[in-house]
Amino acid sequence: MKKEVIIILAIIALLPILFLLAPTIFPWVFLAGMIVLKMKYPVIKGAVGEWYVNRALDELGTQYRIFHDLYVPNGEGGTTQVDHVVTSPYGIFVIETKHYQGWIFGTENQRYWTQTIYKRKEKLFNPIWQNYGHIQAIKGYINKQDFKFIHSIIAFSQSSTFKFKEDFQSARVIQFPQLTKVIKEWNIECISQPELREINRALEGLILKDKNQKRQIKKQHVADIKNNRKEKVRKEKRDIRENVCPKCSGQLSMKKGKYGPFYGCSNFPKCRYTKQVS
Repeated sequence: MKKEVIIILAIIALLPILFLLAPTIFPWVFLAGMIVLKMKYPVIKGAVGEWYVNRALDELGTQYRIFHDLYVPNGEGGTTQVDHVVTSPYGIFVIETKHYQGWIFGTENQRYWTQTIYKRKEKLFNPIWQNYGHIQAIKGYINKQDFKFIHSIIAFSQSSTFKFKEDFQSARVIQFPQLTKVIKEWNIECISQPELREINRALEGLILKDKNQKRQIKKQHVADIKNNRKEKVRKEKRDIRENVCPKCSGQLSMKKGKYGPFYGCSNFPKCRYTKQVS
């Protein structure tokens, strides 16, 4: 687990002792602890979820090799962060984990999915598209662009409820408890032992044992993501000013909708890009 989680658990364990030794300051310490716990809840939830997934994958058996938290070169001078990779004679499995709760809506070709908790809705980037990018980066890194035996798995927390209306073709979208069962559905050997050893050696090169080095790579990875987002926003604004669709380079025109005017693409319905007029 992450260091923050261990610290918080230690504080919780020490609270009864603090109550006995210093009852007058206990309420203030307890209040401060609750505030910190609320702030760190996403970190705790993610760490617990990753621990659950790691434990499940460790039960696959000796024919499977597990790699966690890899930063894979993306061919553009940066990296893409991959949660888990499982290698075996039966295929390579690239796993993207999502520690979400509530109802999850989305389709395979939809850019953003929706998480709904009561009346609150949040967008999340299509994890199938996200994992496709991870797979392409891995294929490039192991120098096997035409490799067919690599499978995409999106694993959500069991606190989520799927509201999908159609099956997915390019990925398996499941919940954590189904993970090992789904991986073992592939049970025909398709990768030779020499090729598997070659793939494992390549992935071993991504394992960072030096904590400072890993911290620096993670920091640079986060900075690259922020810069890419800013650049995408700038490009989108520039394209809109020039009436060019940032998604397909089609012609944009202003239209009237239920919620006011918006920009729509001339290639609709093939391209469904829209942008509200600010």
